[in-house]
Amino acid sequence: MYELFILGELMTGDKHGYLLQDILKNAVGPFRQISSGTLYPLLSRLVENGLIRQLADEGKEGARPRKLYQLTETGRQRFHELMAQPLEHNAEAELLFHFKMVYFLYVPKDVRLACLEQYLKYLQINLHYITGFESKILLYKPEPEKERVQLLRVIDHRKHVGAAGIRWVEEEIERIKSSGE
Repeated sequence: MYELFILGELMTGDKHGYLLQDILKNAVGPFRQISSGTLYPLLSRLVENGLIRQLADEGKEGARPRKLYQLTETGRQRFHELMAQPLEHNAEAELLFHFKMVYFLYVPKDVRLACLEQYLKYLQINLHYITGFESKILLYKPEPEKERVQLLRVIDHRKHVGAAGIRWVEEEIERIKSSGE
């Protein structure tokens, strides 16, 4: 997932590791952080695999040289492979979908639509699961009642969020299909 992020960011131009880390921190939100101990070894592996190249940026006179990263043609091909890969239905699906969406402008319409359809399926499966769980709670009426009632409130919230997500994705699919992109 972070490989896609780095390659996608480098599609926009060369970047320093610190800038990549800052953009990633903002992309994943305030409750999930990526450490230098995760990012820099990944950057090293991408360099070793020929997906990106490391350049020296002399910057200001007297300042310590910084490492600048640049996408290679092999990295560009890998980026397109990652964007076309099916979205797995796991705990990382939502974040990966958001990463992919940011880079939609670099891939053809069919890849964007496939990604949206896969995410739609993920949302539908999740909503179906929640609805099924709600049915079991209503049928078996587990005790204590106060806890059951509150659990049903949680389920109601998840159903509303899921339904809103599904509507948004369906509208986005229609928007892309009807656009001349």
